[in-house]
Amino acid sequence: MKEFYLNLSIDKPYIVVGDIHGCYDEFYELVSVAEEKYGKNLIIFSVGDTIDRGDYNLKTLEYCINLCKEKRFYEVKSNHLDKFYKYLKGNKVKISFGMQKTINEFLKLSEEEREKLRQEVISYYENLPLYIVINKNVVVCHAGIKDEYIGRTDEKAKSFVLYGQTTGKYTEKGFPERLDWTKERRLTSESPKIIYGHVVYDEPYINNLCYGIDTGCVLGNKLTAYNPVADEFIFVKAKKQYYSFDEEGF
Repeated sequence: MKEFYLNLSIDKPYIVVGDIHGCYDEFYELVSVAEEKYGKNLIIFSVGDTIDRGDYNLKTLEYCINLCKEKRFYEVKSNHLDKFYKYLKGNKVKISFGMQKTINEFLKLSEEEREKLRQEVISYYENLPLYIVINKNVVVCHAGIKDEYIGRTDEKAKSFVLYGQTTGKYTEKGFPERLDWTKERRLTSESPKIIYGHVVYDEPYINNLCYGIDTGCVLGNKLTAYNPVADEFIFVKAKKQYYSFDEEGF
């Protein structure tokens, strides 16, 4: 599978949505609120991690695929969907508690339904870009991207985009210790806004034109979307807490 990135020119209103993690109801509501605010011709971009940990993982994934078919939705590659893709391909992967929820949904399907979905998701994921450059002034990616990686799809760039920057050490709960890569960024007059997810914040984290918009909907907080042109956020409160990090290690 050859990696690629998209360079898009968009003249319609658009938003970027943070990590959904199977929170279908909140995502559907957010799309409805955004369409009411910006119009039905709205384009939706996703920073990825649309599945795992939530209660409606396959429903969310199928909704995303259908929106994509309607040319209203663009998703970038991300570590959770990457892992599910590898699982569907028959590769050996370490199944976390959050991923197990997606697999349980998958295994409840009939054999015929499983095979149909397997082929659909594999095809969908293989056609996702590593990241998206919009109108030369916004970059949408999963865990982040350094300016020097924009325009690249090699393994070093891919690793950073999917997993971010870590110290090589682990926290007490067994998760990789993360570095705030946004602090090192040196801005110029041509620096694009970088919108990313992966790292959970209580509120959107803004630093050096980098916007972290994973606000932990699946953890019981809220789902966030950002409109880079209007510089506006939309929030939908989580219906409940679907998942806790205490339920699994790395």
